[in-house]
This record gives sequence, structure tokens and C-alpha cells, in this order.
Amino acid sequence: MQLNILGTEYKVLYKTDEEEPYLETCDGFCDRSRKEIVIAQMQPNPDTYQEDIEWHRKKVLRHEIIHAFLHESGLEENSNSADIWARNEEMVDWVGFTVSKNS
Repeated sequence: MQLNILGTEYKVLYKTDEEEPYLETCDGFCDRSRKEIVIAQMQPNPDTYQEDIEWHRKKVLRHEIIHAFLHESGLEENSNSADIWARNEEMVDWVGFTVSKNS
């Protein structure tokens, strides 16, 4: 899948931990240098309450899109005077949650 984020094309890729070792520590990430958003191919896990995988994938995708948006807008690089708020994971989650509630 391709996404246009403020005029920049990002690829959305779904990969396993074996294909992308960084996914062993997270469910997704935004690689600003390669213009890629990588989401883990997750399996339901009742131990972590992640049984609705499609819902969780969408949440992770929204989160990574917000990271890409903040980067492409220039806000990420210009947020250093406020404890780098544009890289704060809780803030990015909040924006992603707010977007999902209003769409």
C-alpha cells in the first residue's frame, strides 16, 4: 500500500520479525529515511489482550502515520525546545486515537 503524507509517498509494509528484526521490540515503526511504515504481522495473543488483531493493526498504522506526518511537516525537527513533543509516544497515540474517533 502507498500513502501520500504531505506530498511524500510512504510504502506501508507488513512484515514478520524474521523479515524485520526491529519488530521483535515493537508492533510497527516509521522509517523516515526509506519513507516506509512497517507493521508487524501479528497473531492473536490472549496474554496481552490483543485478540482483535485487525483493530490493533489499524491503531499501530495510525500511530506510525502520525509520526510520518510530524516528520514531513517539519514539526518533529522543530519540537526540541519542548522536550521533543513530536516524538512523544503518548502524544502520538492520543492524536491517533482522536483521529479514529472522529472519522
